[in-house]
Amino acid sequence: MPPKSREERLFGAACLWVTLEKQGSPMASDIMQGTLEDLKLDASEVEAYLLGHREAVVAALKRGRHGG
Repeated sequence: MPPKSREERLFGAACLWVTLEKQGSPMASDIMQGTLEDLKLDASEVEAYLLGHREAVVAALKRGRHGG
């Protein structure tokens, strides 16, 4: 499988971020940190992405496309 684009990685990380926010999981920080490392992203990139794309992320999660 070809590597995912930066945009795809950001979108996936943003979906996880929003899901973990909603769940209030005590392990959220550890899960997110591991995911960011795997995706070669940092929290500030995902936060910035969410500033401009939160509505699209939430809509995708509501549709169930990304495990939400």
